Amino acid sequence: MSLALSKTKLSYFRKFLQKKMREQEGLFFIEGWHLLDEAMKSGRRLQALIFDPEARREASEAAVLEEASRLADEVFEGTGGQLAQLSDTKASQGVMALVERASCGLDDLLEKLPLSGEVRLVLLDELGDPGNCGAIVRACDWFGLDGVVFGKGCAELENGKTVRSTMGGLFHLPVAVGADLSDTVGRLRELGVGVFTTELDETARSLSEFEFPERCAIVIGNEARGVSEEVSRMADGKLFAPRFGKGESLNAASAASVFLAKWRI
Repeated sequence: MSLALSKTKLSYFRKFLQKKMREQEGLFFIEGWHLLDEAMKSGRRLQALIFDPEARREASEAAVLEEASRLADEVFEGTGGQLAQLSDTKASQGVMALVERASCGLDDLLEKLPLSGEVRLVLLDELGDPGNCGAIVRACDWFGLDGVVFGKGCAELENGKTVRSTMGGLFHLPVAVGADLSDTVGRLRELGVGVFTTELDETARSLSEFEFPERCAIVIGNEARGVSEEVSRMADGKLFAPRFGKGESLNAASAASVFLAKWRI
């Protein structure tokens, strides 16, 4: 049974536009039918569902709404104007859900890794752009990696733009946040996982001539500064994607996809 979205509830939900509230409550908003469907498929708990009954919906979207209404702890009908107050997009699809936090701690991610056999991870070193961070999670999901580590200084995983850019990938693989990458590199090496940075450096090896080890992690650095010196020193080596044209550089998400494709194909 759905209830009309009151001013009091709207005011409460608006607090989740703030990072502090998301972290405090362990909840964040997702927008749109695809993310809602992916959240449910992953077994994510729906704390609250908010939808605009006047918004146009395809038959498949109506089915998603029916299932979400059944699963959600609370269901609210809101106007388009009310949903706009909760959204950070210009064109709302007319549905939002407050769901439990998607990220995990580094310990949780490492505990899930097999003690032998293949390990594939991506570490992000102070990557501040939400779109890049989300797109990398999406690519890691596509190429079937074991997890992603957001080092300190990275964009927030549950930021609206990051969430949308993952296209549901944040629900499919473990994403550890707030990790100290120097500590992470050390712990991975203890587990027999080789760590390689992506850097344009005279000592770096071309990706076209590199064979990834069975247990491996690659580090994607900050958009402007690249990989931090400390992490670079601790790594087992440096890699770069060879340039064939005149472009100055690739953005972080494009570069990561190149490395992942070479790794997996």
